[in-house]
Amino acid sequence: MLFQEIYSRAGEIRTVDISKADTRFCTVRRIEKESEKIFDCLKNEEHLTSLSRDKLVAKAAEYYGDINMIHPFREGNGRAQRIFFEHLIVNAGFDISWEGIDPERWIKANEAAVVCNYAPLADIFENCIGVRIPANV
Repeated sequence: MLFQEIYSRAGEIRTVDISKADTRFCTVRRIEKESEKIFDCLKNEEHLTSLSRDKLVAKAAEYYGDINMIHPFREGNGRAQRIFFEHLIVNAGFDISWEGIDPERWIKANEAAVVCNYAPLADIFENCIGVRIPANV
């Protein structure tokens, strides 16, 4: 399990409402329902596997912002989410690298997504998502 050596509550859904700066994350009682909605949509969109790079950039930004608002754990949400998105994007057939992201720009992009302004996150994903990975022949 991710972070089991670091956090005693690793992998456990949080039991208290949390916020960071001016951002109040999903309330405890809504975590399961909101997660189901988002992951059902992701499943219905075939986990983004049939998208062009441009559409993948836009959808990745939206899903990242929405999942970030759920913030299901006390600690490790951002790191777990980046690992999940690495797998999602590679599974969709594209390379991804988080290197070179300015931390302040990343924070501001996530704050913008709180009010469904996904453009700053899309700009970051535009730089992070690379070329299509050649299919094995």
